[in-house]
Amino acid sequence: MGLCLLVYTLAQRQIRAALRESKSTIKNQLGKPTDRPTLRWIF
Repeated sequence: MGLCLLVYTLAQRQIRAALRESKSTIKNQLGKPTDRPTLRWIF
């Protein structure tokens, strides 16, 4: 379980850093732009 949480957190951190670096956003569940998506929403 701990390994799964580690992988999840690292992937989420990497996606957020890439969005921040490129100064882009994606739409969340409500259709509003966000630069801090969750990995669950990405999948």
